[in-house]
Amino acid sequence: MSFNTEIGPEEIKVFLEEAEELLQLLDENIIKLENDRENPKIIQEIFRAAHTLKGSSAMLGHRRMTEVAHAMETLLDKLRNKKLELNARIVDALLCGIDAIKSLTQEVVTGCEGGTDVQATVNQLVTASEQSAQGESGYAEKQKGSAAGDAITLDEEAQQKLSDAVVVGLVAYQIRVSFQPGSEWKAVRSMQALNALESKGTVVTSRPSMEQIEQEKVGEELRVIFCSGRPAAEIQAALMAIADITAALVTGYTAGAGQPAQQTIEDDTNKTQSQPSAGGPGLDTRGAADRPVKIEGLQSIRVDVKVLDGLMNMVEELVIDRSRIGRVGKMLEGRYPDDDLVSDLVGTSNHIIKVVNELHQDIMKVRLVPISLVFNKFPRMVRDLAQKQDKSLDLVLKGGETELDRTIIEQISDPLIHLLRNAVDHGIESVAVRKSANKPEKARVTLTAFQEEGHIFITLEDDGAGIDPQKIKRAAVKKGMITQEAADKLTENEAINLIFAAGMSTASKITEVSGRGVGMDIVRTNIERLNGSVSIDTELGRGTTFAVKLPLTLAVFQGLMVSIRRETYIIPLASVVEALGIKSESISNVLSEEVMNLREEIIPLLRLDSVLGLSGKSGQQGKCYVIVVKGDNKRVGIIVDGLMDQQEFVIKPVARHIGDIKGIAGATILGDGQVALILDIPVLIKIAEKSGKIDKRVTVGAAR
Repeated sequence: MSFNTEIGPEEIKVFLEEAEELLQLLDENIIKLENDRENPKIIQEIFRAAHTLKGSSAMLGHRRMTEVAHAMETLLDKLRNKKLELNARIVDALLCGIDAIKSLTQEVVTGCEGGTDVQATVNQLVTASEQSAQGESGYAEKQKGSAAGDAITLDEEAQQKLSDAVVVGLVAYQIRVSFQPGSEWKAVRSMQALNALESKGTVVTSRPSMEQIEQEKVGEELRVIFCSGRPAAEIQAALMAIADITAALVTGYTAGAGQPAQQTIEDDTNKTQSQPSAGGPGLDTRGAADRPVKIEGLQSIRVDVKVLDGLMNMVEELVIDRSRIGRVGKMLEGRYPDDDLVSDLVGTSNHIIKVVNELHQDIMKVRLVPISLVFNKFPRMVRDLAQKQDKSLDLVLKGGETELDRTIIEQISDPLIHLLRNAVDHGIESVAVRKSANKPEKARVTLTAFQEEGHIFITLEDDGAGIDPQKIKRAAVKKGMITQEAADKLTENEAINLIFAAGMSTASKITEVSGRGVGMDIVRTNIERLNGSVSIDTELGRGTTFAVKLPLTLAVFQGLMVSIRRETYIIPLASVVEALGIKSESISNVLSEEVMNLREEIIPLLRLDSVLGLSGKSGQQGKCYVIVVKGDNKRVGIIVDGLMDQQEFVIKPVARHIGDIKGIAGATILGDGQVALILDIPVLIKIAEKSGKIDKRVTVGAAR
């Protein structure tokens, strides 16, 4: 493939960034338009985006992308000028065009031409435009009687004609010409029509044939397979200029060349009957941001993510030094209380600390991006899933303006995708089942984000079938995850939480959506790695709500400093339930494992020194502290030698320096300059279970 040689790497980079934004805007707004068909603002926004894509790709010299964008623009222009009414065929064609352009942008990245069938996409857009112009229902009704016996059969010569025309870049069309009933000039008009077509392209074959027309064996209709480089509208206009022709339908023919001899080509009507109707599964994106962006001069600039990350790293270093400066200042002030120089130094250090705090807050704000960047990708995905499963639902998005750290935004997308797929596949019933249960035929799935108490909450609520705890128990026992005796002792909430266990699946058969025992385990694991949590509230027959709680940022977190074997470690406060001091005699043994009785609840205990392989002497004899933590859907007590402090820490990765260590989430630098490791609680619990440090039978149902 070739591009404009005058276009440099920077221009290509700008093009790709702009194309990504425009394609996302098109994806979102076309789904909105499907549910708000008369909204001129949405149509205008979509048309403007397609027009911009066409111009940008033409400037880049990407001819194939320009063709697709031009076909989309033509179709949208007809919608904008009310020459067409939106229907499911048009929506599907536009979405197909978007998918094609997304694939073509990868050609710009790789510099190699891919396998995208541009001609098929253009034909689909042209077909949707022309068939819809004739009236979707009227067209289908008119052609209802078409049968295989009325089809045009391409012989070997016709197939060769078609193949040769397509190879040189011509578009294949199917044409149906209707004559004035009772006209005595049908044979003449047929000849005129074929002559008009020959002047604009190549007639592959017709019915009736030229021989039959010469013998005046002509009915009420002329059908033609035709190839041309001219647009369908121009071809139609040429035919309609002929007297006694009442209708000329020009549609794309997508079968292409290279098909077996005697290929039977039928009208597309039968194909379009299988397309989802306008009343089929739809999406209501009420609550999503739908206001057009208003540009008033240069209000923002593009900044490379690497530059932003580098700036953030430098500010984090300042935050660490801020703590050290404050500590040194207090020590000097205590040692030399009456020294003027010390007083000046302390005053200056306090000012620096204030400035660093403000700088840190501003940089944190720069890293925040609206969660709508993730939410707005979901309507298209849910629409496609609903259509595949023949389900009808509305997807409602709320709180898209809620801001999250860019790092969390990047990592929360996959868990939310799994939750949505789970809701569509398992939660939402078919239309027939909902009818029998006296529920609205169209289900409702609501995805909401909001900020509260320094955290971000994301809820996914559906009004589907709910989760059956008995079904979960049977599946867990069948898969050997727990014994029948253990299952009988589980509460409903504990049973429902088993869906987060690895390998759990209640699907009766494997599909492309679910049934392989993966998904929900990934959801919980990924969310807990973000120092977050996920909970379930469900009612059988009424629906299910998943609630996800996340920190605003991962760069800075609240942690608890503890000492183990005279070394300092940090436990993220999000994992801590409570901390308490106990005597050694309060520790009991169950199933040869250490446990403690905490308010009538048996809590398994974990000694980190044995899990992490630490050496040295314990800090205190006869007395210790237990930090009760939650992770991996369990509650476990971690035995430590001492509690030190609770404060804000800056997390630093350690993998690139010392390798990936299981159970260690990162490191931080303390105020005295020492390095302390940050514990990954969910991973540590899994390590302890696998190594036999704690027994799985003790931890089942431990989290409440």
